[in-house]
Amino acid sequence: MLHRFHDEDVELRNRVAQRDASLPDFSISFPLHCSEYNQGCKGGYAFLGSKWANDVGLVPETCAPYNTEGKCELKCDLDKVERHRATEYGYIGDYYGGSSAAAMMKELHENGPVVVSFEPTDEFMYYGEGIFVSGNTRLHQEWQKVDHAVLLIGWGEEGGQKYWLVQNSWGETWGEQGYFRIARGENDSGIESISVKAKVVKDTREANAVSEFFASI
Repeated sequence: MLHRFHDEDVELRNRVAQRDASLPDFSISFPLHCSEYNQGCKGGYAFLGSKWANDVGLVPETCAPYNTEGKCELKCDLDKVERHRATEYGYIGDYYGGSSAAAMMKELHENGPVVVSFEPTDEFMYYGEGIFVSGNTRLHQEWQKVDHAVLLIGWGEEGGQKYWLVQNSWGETWGEQGYFRIARGENDSGIESISVKAKVVKDTREANAVSEFFASI
């Protein structure tokens, strides 16, 4: 689910930037059910998720607790919550397809987790442990087919094989307690083609963009 990882991405990066692990979560349901930039539970793109968080903003989890009913609604008084928005969002490498393992490592080290996308192979569905190497390495192209978004949280090396450490969304019983490792530096399954970054700041705009959004629907 794209929106789950986009919002985990920005809230974790916010905690890294503020050096405060106690900062509240941002709502997953708000962009999932309200954003016209993506396709809800049917998918979307991290870049557009960041654009939504820039144009409209972010709200605390308490304002729109996660639900599967597909309702675009808030359960809080927006005048009483601190407003945030995404800024400086974009592709790592500055343009679509411009990413690289080195640039991703630098961004991850300096600013925290990032959203990456890839195309899982049939073998990946049955991943249990270890470093996944599909052999399906891809050169960067003008357009890269991907259909699954995940959260890149670290990297390492084992037995001479470099890898990325990634959080998946298929539950803790899958893979290495919900995480997986995949070959690094080879663009395996397109994992290094489309990585997205964003920063979080307090929304100091005079107009409340979230309120304006709900007034427009």
